[in-house]
Amino acid sequence: MDETKKAPWVEYATAIARCLPGARIAAAGTVGKRPYATVKAQQGRWVAQVRPHFANQDAGMVATRLPELVGPGGGRGLLLAPYVRETQGRVLQDAGIDYVDLAGNAHIDIPGRFVHVEGKRPLPLPPRRLRLTKAWVKTVMALLIEPGLLDQPYRTVALRADVAVGTVTVCLKHLREHRYLAVRGADRRLNAVPDLIALWVAAYGDIVRPRLAERRLQVPAGEKNDLWERLHTRLAERKVVWALTGADAAERTVAHFHAENTEIYAPVMPFDDRHLLLALPAQPARGGNLLVIEPPGPLALETRETGIPIAPLLLQYAELRYRGTEQAGEAADLLLPKLLEHAEA
Repeated sequence: MDETKKAPWVEYATAIARCLPGARIAAAGTVGKRPYATVKAQQGRWVAQVRPHFANQDAGMVATRLPELVGPGGGRGLLLAPYVRETQGRVLQDAGIDYVDLAGNAHIDIPGRFVHVEGKRPLPLPPRRLRLTKAWVKTVMALLIEPGLLDQPYRTVALRADVAVGTVTVCLKHLREHRYLAVRGADRRLNAVPDLIALWVAAYGDIVRPRLAERRLQVPAGEKNDLWERLHTRLAERKVVWALTGADAAERTVAHFHAENTEIYAPVMPFDDRHLLLALPAQPARGGNLLVIEPPGPLALETRETGIPIAPLLLQYAELRYRGTEQAGEAADLLLPKLLEHAEA
């Protein structure tokens, strides 16, 4: 059977034809379990790859990897996605990569053919077979933080994720149906990890993060190390478990990022105690430079660090993406390779 008759190529055939009349799609193979194809038209040759969750992905990372598929046959990279944001499109253009999405946006730039359409809104998503929930987020969070859990009984996964055993069963079924989980006999492995992380980060930002309790405090400005040590000492005295997250955690992890504000995971109630506030010292402040965030799960506070505790890479990355500033985005980009290496191990 002609592989190009199957999804995902068939749904992009019409979109490609609008930009490249008479184009032919020929399946070529897979790289890292991700299918790619060649697109040939009178004007040239492209190597095309489908990125179903590109709208939530790091366009720079994709732009770096896609040219690797072109190889000695020459041509240009062609990214296919349900939706390409305008900012993502500019990154692809700068990297010399063409793109076509299902919303009607496109960029083709070769001698004799120039197509550029932007500003089209994404098509409505089809109803999900499973509505993503807080329990789904917590279960997938555990699997991404501790990939070895896939080899453990469901009850162990449930305990680590702090969810019901039935939730684990439903979640793994969902992951398998959507090709995020590969099962061969007793062996289970996460698949398409970059896409799964993108989906998880979006769900975390939409479903879980806005509902986490917070306390915003003002602490004396000064050296970060002094603040971290002070938190470590004063919270240990009161047996409060905590961990750095977001920008400060990224600073310790990749050593290329510094932010004025500090974010930590910790139970928020102890920070209503005036004795703790006096000991830090700290005081409640709407625009304070210390943000205390309710932990999104037990794994947020488990760390192998012997000194200052640091949240897992996945949660550092998620908080940076949730912050959404240009500086936070740059730190997230630096963190992503380490996160992928860990999650794909």
